[in-house]
Amino acid sequence: MGLASDDELFYAQIQAAGSGTAEQNKELYKRISAQLPEGFSLAELIICDGRIAYKPLEAEYLIRIEDEKELEEVWAQADKLNSLVRAGEKITIERRLDEKGSVKTADVGGFIKSVERIGEGIKIVCKITDKGTIRPDEIARLLGLKPENVGISMVRKKVNWQTN
Repeated sequence: MGLASDDELFYAQIQAAGSGTAEQNKELYKRISAQLPEGFSLAELIICDGRIAYKPLEAEYLIRIEDEKELEEVWAQADKLNSLVRAGEKITIERRLDEKGSVKTADVGGFIKSVERIGEGIKIVCKITDKGTIRPDEIARLLGLKPENVGISMVRKKVNWQTN
């Protein structure tokens, strides 16, 4: 099981005199788009005067499961997880710190906003705070999924951003 992403923020500050005309901005959009790696597309170009800081607030993940039996098991785990989240209970995990296998105990309950059954999988919305967030591999473990599971895909569908 790996992680794909449908929503990435590319932020760049380009020094220029003035914000340009609509035609100049369209030309800049084309020039940037032409230089993106294969498979990437520029969804929007926003020209602003001054500096902007972006802060992630939430991330939404979609986990699709092909095997029907495994899907039922994951849905049961998701229902339990959702009950803990709604009740404000602690959700304790062993967080891996490095490649050597060092771990620490962490409460990730405050980082999970919602867990929802959908079609052939689960949608999870996670909070991103100054204290951290829950990692995709930790979400999978809480749902009883193992890295070697095949027929499972995890996609970050979107990130909600706040600007200054």
